[in-house]
Amino acid sequence: MSTITINDDCIGCEACVGNCPEVFEMGDDKAVVIASADIDANIEAVNEAIDGCPVSAIELV
Repeated sequence: MSTITINDDCIGCEACVGNCPEVFEMGDDKAVVIASADIDANIEAVNEAIDGCPVSAIELV
């Protein structure tokens, strides 16, 4: 089972939410992973979100 971390470099641009709203949502000032999200079922969109992050704040573990 994959997990995602979003580090403090996140600028809240919402690119990941746009690429994969099934996994990412906006918190107070940065993106967060939806607790009930099925990362593995959405892995292609997750990888697009990782590639599209302008500050490389998303890491798939």
